[in-house]
Amino acid sequence: MPETLVEYQEGYDSVIVTRDGDELVFWSDFDDNGRSIRTETRTPLADFVAKGHGPWPWYDLDSRREGALKVLGALGIEAPPWTEPLPKNVLDLFYRASNGWAAVSDLVTGGLDVDVLDRCGASPLWYAVRSLQPAAAIALVEAGADACRRIDLTARGERFTTILHEMAALGRATALTRALARGAGPMVRDSEGATPLHVLGEGADHVNPEIVRALIGAGADVEAQTTGGTRPIEAAARRLLPATVATMLELGAQPARALDALLVWWSSNARWLGYRASVVVGIVEILCAAGATVSERHLELATEADIAPVIAALSRAQ
Repeated sequence: MPETLVEYQEGYDSVIVTRDGDELVFWSDFDDNGRSIRTETRTPLADFVAKGHGPWPWYDLDSRREGALKVLGALGIEAPPWTEPLPKNVLDLFYRASNGWAAVSDLVTGGLDVDVLDRCGASPLWYAVRSLQPAAAIALVEAGADACRRIDLTARGERFTTILHEMAALGRATALTRALARGAGPMVRDSEGATPLHVLGEGADHVNPEIVRALIGAGADVEAQTTGGTRPIEAAARRLLPATVATMLELGAQPARALDALLVWWSSNARWLGYRASVVVGIVEILCAAGATVSERHLELATEADIAPVIAALSRAQ
């Protein structure tokens, strides 16, 4: 039976924390005007001791600090450094960055280290890139922030990315191009061996070509492979990014493996994404025009998906 460790209030949530073997179970009960909303999350005990309750990274425990200290106390563990709040001026820099405010420049020019780290090892630029406003990210890059900094996505660093990857994934073209101009390496790798070219965002096909050109112009390999052997154009094809695929082809990517990857993915996902058939047709036509050859296996995969326009496009190109 799980062992109850502590109960506490966290904002509007009543929280009960139990221990189930090597895991901590957080039961949260939120009172929504008389309607109870209950959630359960599990965190490995070792992860919690290392960096607290995820998701990671975070820069301020805020209302979670008291609860974290109670859990650690119940476990008989002395409070680790991550429970200490950041200095006020440093916290202010992270807060401005996370809101995308250009006012980060005031603190940096006032003497704060542009690459100061939070308790999870992330810098202000990470949060600025993830904000909805571009000003802070651009200002921090211009101030010399390290865009290639590794960012741990798990408490003990088994999964990690870099800020440059996040710029590519979120379509932050201006910040990325300026970071490259200041010497950021375009071939940095994440924990899966992916480069920024591999992670271009699904909702950014209108800016991805600019990012692709910037990365390749700075020395990125358009045929780079992840640990599992995936090339950037394969990832772009599976994400249904026609403009991105076309730009990669223009800059030297090979079309054949992209067609393979697209149709294997389509055969498994068409039942949910059949409404995207016209985009798939467009990518098939782009790849075939670039030299990809339609095989019987491609037709078999399309037949499994059973979406007529895609089958017809492959038949025309055969």
